[in-house]
Amino acid sequence: MCSIMANGLTYARKTESTEGTKQLAETLAPYLHPGDVVVLSGDLGAGKTQFVQGVAAGLGISAQVTSPTFNILLEYHEGRLPLYHFDLYRLEEESELEDTGYYDTIDADGVSFIEWGEKFPSALPYGYLEIRILVTPEGGRRIIAHALGNRARQLLTVWANDSKARLSKTTTNAGGFILPGGAPMTTGSIPPVKVAEDGAVSAGETADCAVAGAGDTAPIMSKEAAAALGGHPAES
Repeated sequence: MCSIMANGLTYARKTESTEGTKQLAETLAPYLHPGDVVVLSGDLGAGKTQFVQGVAAGLGISAQVTSPTFNILLEYHEGRLPLYHFDLYRLEEESELEDTGYYDTIDADGVSFIEWGEKFPSALPYGYLEIRILVTPEGGRRIIAHALGNRARQLLTVWANDSKARLSKTTTNAGGFILPGGAPMTTGSIPPVKVAEDGAVSAGETADCAVAGAGDTAPIMSKEAAAALGGHPAES
């Protein structure tokens, strides 16, 4: 049986609508600091850009926030902090990140939100907050927040303590496919994740686990462990 990687901190929350997802994201904004990086994952149409829209509202940005799919990076400078919004979906090679200003931007004076960052795990910073957005059978969303690194843990902790966020702590690593420290996977496969009718998160049937990092053989998560993610849902 695969073992669970006891790294990071994980909270979750269900939302019933796009507005609910935006409102949750808006509660994160007051706690963001310059240099924070948030990696957003989820299927096309899951609500990654809507999440960024909620954060932008919380930062005091009045400009319309749209998906940067064709721009790769869109910047917003009118709020409390500069907001850098990446979408790496169209990039094929990690080397293309150099042309986007990616590395300089994530170390800059604002906060960076990265969609499809899992495509290039070795390009991720050592510490970041991962937000995974899953679609429930009822059409709602299950938002899973996983912190890697000390600053991300601090950020997630203060966010979870905000009563308006209504996040509920879970006991397993919900990140799954993005590895601590941005280490690339060298063997194994990414467990597909699905949402059961009761809103629980479980691993798919085609893969048992992903490896812990470059050169390691210790796996991250079993099917049973992934299924446990739905055991502590927050009330929406």
